[in-house]
Amino acid sequence: MDGSRGWLGGVAAAIVVLNLLDAVFTLVYTRLGLAEEANPLLQHVLADSPLRFVVVKLGLVSMGVALLWRQRHRRTAAAGLLATGAM
Repeated sequence: MDGSRGWLGGVAAAIVVLNLLDAVFTLVYTRLGLAEEANPLLQHVLADSPLRFVVVKLGLVSMGVALLWRQRHRRTAAAGLLATGAM
Protein backbone atom coordinates (compact mmCIF):
# COMPACT_ATOMS: atom_id res chain seq x y z
CA MET A 1 0.00 0.00 0.00
CA ASP A 2 1.46 3.36 -0.96
CA GLY A 3 1.40 6.34 1.39
CA SER A 4 -1.38 8.22 -0.37
CA ARG A 5 -3.73 5.24 -0.17
CA GLY A 6 -3.12 5.07 3.58
CA TRP A 7 -4.01 8.67 4.34
CA LEU A 8 -6.88 8.68 1.85
CA GLY A 9 -8.20 5.56 3.58
CA GLY A 10 -7.97 7.45 6.86
CA VAL A 11 -10.03 10.26 5.39
CA ALA A 12 -12.65 7.77 4.15
CA ALA A 13 -12.80 6.06 7.55
CA ALA A 14 -13.07 9.41 9.33
CA ILE A 15 -16.04 10.39 7.14
CA VAL A 16 -17.90 7.22 8.11
CA VAL A 17 -17.07 7.55 11.83
CA LEU A 18 -18.00 11.23 11.92
CA ASN A 19 -21.25 10.42 10.13
CA LEU A 20 -22.05 7.88 12.85
CA LEU A 21 -21.33 10.47 15.53
CA ASP A 22 -23.52 12.97 13.69
CA ALA A 23 -26.37 10.44 13.65
CA VAL A 24 -26.02 9.78 17.39
CA PHE A 25 -25.87 13.48 18.27
CA THR A 26 -28.83 14.16 16.00
CA LEU A 27 -30.87 11.51 17.81
CA VAL A 28 -29.91 12.86 21.24
CA TYR A 29 -30.47 16.54 20.47
CA THR A 30 -33.73 16.02 18.58
CA ARG A 31 -35.11 13.84 21.37
CA LEU A 32 -34.21 16.55 23.90
CA GLY A 33 -35.90 19.16 21.71
CA LEU A 34 -32.65 21.10 21.31
CA ALA A 35 -32.33 20.64 17.54
CA GLU A 36 -34.12 19.60 14.37
CA GLU A 37 -32.90 17.50 11.48
CA ALA A 38 -31.99 19.99 8.77
CA ASN A 39 -32.19 17.55 5.86
CA PRO A 40 -35.84 17.50 4.75
CA LEU A 41 -35.58 13.95 3.41
CA LEU A 42 -34.06 12.54 6.56
CA GLN A 43 -36.40 14.64 8.70
CA HIS A 44 -39.30 12.46 7.59
CA VAL A 45 -37.34 9.26 8.16
CA LEU A 46 -36.37 10.42 11.66
CA ALA A 47 -39.99 11.25 12.50
CA ASP A 48 -41.00 7.76 11.36
CA SER A 49 -38.29 5.70 13.07
CA PRO A 50 -35.01 6.63 14.80
CA LEU A 51 -33.52 3.24 13.88
CA ARG A 52 -34.48 3.66 10.22
CA PHE A 53 -32.96 7.17 10.34
CA VAL A 54 -29.60 5.80 11.50
CA VAL A 55 -29.65 2.97 8.95
CA VAL A 56 -30.55 5.29 6.05
CA LYS A 57 -28.07 8.01 7.07
CA LEU A 58 -25.19 5.59 7.56
CA GLY A 59 -26.12 3.63 4.45
CA LEU A 60 -26.24 6.61 2.12
CA VAL A 61 -22.99 8.13 3.31
CA SER A 62 -21.21 4.78 3.41
CA MET A 63 -22.31 3.98 -0.14
CA GLY A 64 -21.03 7.37 -1.31
CA VAL A 65 -17.69 6.84 0.43
CA ALA A 66 -17.45 3.30 -0.99
CA LEU A 67 -18.12 4.57 -4.50
CA LEU A 68 -15.45 7.26 -4.19
CA TRP A 69 -13.03 4.77 -2.61
CA ARG A 70 -13.46 2.31 -5.47
CA GLN A 71 -12.63 5.10 -7.91
CA ARG A 72 -9.83 6.61 -5.79
CA HIS A 73 -7.34 6.17 -8.64
CA ARG A 74 -9.20 9.00 -10.38
CA ARG A 75 -8.25 12.48 -9.25
CA THR A 76 -11.86 13.63 -9.07
CA ALA A 77 -12.83 10.77 -6.74
CA ALA A 78 -9.84 11.41 -4.48
CA ALA A 79 -10.69 15.11 -4.48
CA GLY A 80 -14.29 14.23 -3.62
CA LEU A 81 -13.16 12.23 -0.61
CA LEU A 82 -10.89 15.03 0.51
CA ALA A 83 -13.59 17.66 0.04
CA THR A 84 -16.13 15.57 1.94
CA GLY A 85 -13.64 14.99 4.74
CA ALA A 86 -12.94 18.71 4.96
CA MET A 87 -16.59 19.65 5.38
